[in-house]
Formats: sequence, structure tokens, C-alpha cells
Amino acid sequence: MKKLAMALIATAGYSVVAQAQSNVTVYGSVDAGVRYQTNTNAAGKDTLSMGTGNYNSNRLGFRGTEDLGNGLKAQFQLESGYSVKTGAQDAAGVMFNRTASVGLSGSWGAVNLGRQYTVAYRIVSLYDPFRYKFSGLVPLSSGGGTTLPAAASAAGLGSSATSGNRFSNDIQYDGKFGPVLVRAEYALGEVAGDVNRGSAKAIGAAYTEGPLAFGGAYTRKQTTAGLNNDAYTVGGAYQFGAVRIAAGYSDEVQKTATSEYEGKITWAGASYKVTPALDITGAIYQSKVSTPTATSGKRNLYVIGSTYALSKRTNLYAEVDRNKYTGVVVPATGQRGQTGVSFGVNHLF
Repeated sequence: MKKLAMALIATAGYSVVAQAQSNVTVYGSVDAGVRYQTNTNAAGKDTLSMGTGNYNSNRLGFRGTEDLGNGLKAQFQLESGYSVKTGAQDAAGVMFNRTASVGLSGSWGAVNLGRQYTVAYRIVSLYDPFRYKFSGLVPLSSGGGTTLPAAASAAGLGSSATSGNRFSNDIQYDGKFGPVLVRAEYALGEVAGDVNRGSAKAIGAAYTEGPLAFGGAYTRKQTTAGLNNDAYTVGGAYQFGAVRIAAGYSDEVQKTATSEYEGKITWAGASYKVTPALDITGAIYQSKVSTPTATSGKRNLYVIGSTYALSKRTNLYAEVDRNKYTGVVVPATGQRGQTGVSFGVNHLF
């Protein structure tokens, strides 16, 4: 009996130590609303639909750290996306499509391995007027709302400002030294006999001090056929009391065997905190696409959105947007203009 008691005490003591050294957080976002959009088919009909993640992408995640001593920590993150409309996963059969990474960190920075947000994605977040909200509409993070010519997509050109918002097989470093942030990554292509084909490499840096933030990133990807894709982005933001202004630029060039495709995005916007609970943001995003046949296209997005915080974790949102298309980016419906309205509720946990 005495031996059993001692064993229980020892086990309890170990559990306390383990809990003191480790920390695991369950977090997520639940966002649902209604969206009305004009000219959604060739006949010019309008559509009323339930939106899922209109404002903030829906996710369920697990994040944890363990103190290894001497300033060294281990960390992991697992994050899955889902639809509120149906409860289905964003990517069928992929449990953690948004993030699946593990790594080590210390005073020297952090190294993480797995599927994770790209260097360019993390840098652009500093100077997107909407801070990656309404991502299905705003083209910066995933190219939402921009339709590329089929040949351009097949060649490898993207429609976002981030050269892809996530990479799989990614080894990424980030370090913060005072106001300076540096990042670098290498996503393995896993092509037999060639370490470059199918891979992606990127570097980025930013300066954040007080009301000022600016930075840039450069990414080189290579298709499995050995054709290069080069992309860069630069931008900045500044906070004037209750007003924040932000602007940026990105340029991506995809080589083909004989020529190239190019995509550019220019954007600017401002937000104003009317009250501690009420925010209003407006921005303009212009996407341009050029093709080897000298044809081109342009998308102009004008959007104004507002949020009202009911608490620290729950807010109501609404937005109005106008899209205008020309040339090779006109949607398959043939419609050159669309107007949309969305509203809903977002809860964080």
C-alpha cells in the first residue's frame, strides 16, 4: 500500500511538472452570413446565398508549446478549414489543410517544418488594408475573385499577391531582432534527381516600430518541368491615431518554354476606428494579367466594409463591393461588372 501511495505521488508530481512546461490551446473561428451578388451567370441573373467565412475564414486549430529549458522551446500547430453551410472540410480528405507544422524556437528565432503560410503571405499581412479579412473577395491572400486564363493557370501563374498562401513540405525560419523581422523558407519539391524542380524558395523582411510597418518579400518557385516563377511584393502601413492607411504592390512572372505570363496587383486603402467597437475600412485593388499573345486583362475591386464588436470575440460585419473586369480576366459568364453585398456574424474561440 505504501509503495502504491508513493507511486501515485510521484506520478502526480510528474504531471504537475509536465503541465507547467507544456501549453496546448484549442482555437477557431465560426463565420456565417448572407451574400447577394449581381450578374452571376451569362443571363445576368443575381444570386442570394449563405456565405461561409465571408469575413474571417472558418477554422479549427490546435497550437502548443513545450519549454525545453535554456531558452529553447518546441512548438506545433494543426489547423483545419471547414464550411459552416454544410460542416464539410474545405479540402476533402485532408484533415489539416490550413496548417500542419512543428519546430523549435529560441532567442535566435524559430524554425518550423510542414505545411504553413508562406513568407510572402506573412509579409503582405502587414500592409493589407483589410488585414486578410473578406479573403474570398480580396485577391491578396488567395486570389479570390480573379479568374485567370486557363493557359496561364496551367503554366503556373497565380492570382494572389503572395505567390501562394501556403506551401507544403516547407522549412521556414523567422526571427525578430528589435523592430526588424526576417523570414526565409525552402519548400521541397520532392522530385527524384532534382532538388529544384517543384520547389519554392523565399526571403522576406519587415520593419515594425510604433505606428509604422513596411516590408517586402521575394519568392522563386519552379514547376516540375523546370520552369521558373519569380514574384516579389513591397508595401507599408501607417497608423495616424484612429486612422490606418496601407498600400502595396506585387508582381509575379511565370516562364513557359517560349515566353511568359505576368500578373500584377496594386492596392491602397484606409481604415477608421469610429468608436472602440465600430471600424470602417475602404480599399481599391487592381489586378492586371498579361499573356504571351499580347492580350491582357484587368480587374478593379472597390470595397468598403464595417465591423461592430459585440465583445472581444464576437462581431457583426457588413460590406459592399463592386468588381469591373476587362480583357482576359472577364469571368466565364461574360459579365464585365458585378456588385455584391455581404453581412453576417463572426465568433472567435
